[in-house]
Amino acid sequence: MFQGFLETHRSEMVESLRELLRIPSVKSAAEPGQPFGAGPSQALQYVLDFARRNGLQVSNLDGYAGHVEFGNGDEYVGVLGHLDVVPAGTGWTHPPFGAELEDGKIYARGAIDDKGPIFGALWSLIMLKELGMNPKRKIRLIFGLDEESDWECVEHYFAKEPAPLGGFTPDADFPMIYAEKGLTTLRAEMAAESESMVPQVIRFEAGHRVNMVPDYAFAEVDCHSETAAQEWETKMFKEARARQIELDVQVQGSLIQLTVHGVSVHGSTPENGVNAICHLASLLGTQSVSNASMWRFIAGIDTEGRSLGIEGEDDITGPLTVNLGLGALNGTTYSFQFNIRFPVDMTLDEILERCRSYISDKWNVESVEYKAPLHLPVDSSVVKVLRKVYDETTGLDSTPLAIGGATYARAIPNCVAFGALFPGREDVAHQSDEYWYVDDYLKCIEIYAHAMYELANTL
Repeated sequence: MFQGFLETHRSEMVESLRELLRIPSVKSAAEPGQPFGAGPSQALQYVLDFARRNGLQVSNLDGYAGHVEFGNGDEYVGVLGHLDVVPAGTGWTHPPFGAELEDGKIYARGAIDDKGPIFGALWSLIMLKELGMNPKRKIRLIFGLDEESDWECVEHYFAKEPAPLGGFTPDADFPMIYAEKGLTTLRAEMAAESESMVPQVIRFEAGHRVNMVPDYAFAEVDCHSETAAQEWETKMFKEARARQIELDVQVQGSLIQLTVHGVSVHGSTPENGVNAICHLASLLGTQSVSNASMWRFIAGIDTEGRSLGIEGEDDITGPLTVNLGLGALNGTTYSFQFNIRFPVDMTLDEILERCRSYISDKWNVESVEYKAPLHLPVDSSVVKVLRKVYDETTGLDSTPLAIGGATYARAIPNCVAFGALFPGREDVAHQSDEYWYVDDYLKCIEIYAHAMYELANTL
């Protein structure tokens, strides 16, 4: 029954998605009625208009988010996705908002993350309606507009709307993500020392975002004399060669500028990157310099949390990870931010207590971001239903996965991430030439139609 509908509407399904992908829905300055800027607002309006034309009930929640629903009753099953995208960036060989078709792929920012998958779920809902498949409970698709930034969209939405009985977000991997590590950003600050007889760091900045391994770190040091600065230059190059650190140096009178280059990867897998902050600190820590002990401590930051006294792991999500993502000298204060992904059996209070008691009391440590761990047991109704659907529609292994990332599944109860990236496919989200296979898009429409219908009849 689904196959016939998919074949009949294949061209329309592809072309309507391409229209959506051509909208550059990158967050920008707020405007009246558009809290996340014109792009996300335009994408939401396109989706709601498309759903309305296809006979579905729609709602726009003050421009923060919207929903589309099918069925009756007060209780509902939810599918939560987002229409905002990260900036296009550089390096594309296809126009990032051109939605070009080539070799069975649609190329566009948002193709796989997450405009393609959530729009596929909309087509799933249209298919259920057109085929007369009326579920026991209402099905609602919720479209967020701020997932890539601060999640203000879902905060606003669920302050006004009831939560679903359960559901999924189509914004990760198949077969499903049933557990996600807790996430916190710890900010550690220390006063900058001022010693007239030793070289003084007068500028320091590093990293782009806390959830990225920093690929650059910069420091400017006042060596108090041109001769001392030249001696530093020689020493820095020697130390950098010995430690295999990529370093640029400029000397201007008594000042020496050091720029260390690293390798950036996602903050959930910091062990795969090269942390420029730690490498810069290791160079500074070899010299007589202000805050020398601080630099030696920063140089020793590891990705398992041992240097902060917070290491740990469990059998569900594995080990805690630490990414030192940002650093800066702000006036007379050094500030460092650590992106920490922790096992489901640990708590934020435990992490803070252990860290504060382990490191020097010169540090002031606080949490500036927190998302609780997610763990839906494998015998829960949602997991069992989605595994059954995945088994029946793909014939592939449905063993659930655990990750260190954070998905929209944390925003609603009884929820997991379910697709849309199939096993063996390249993960190109947030990369140049992001794409999605047309056949995978159509397969997801089939899978999500089954999943929504089964969940609405089971929960």
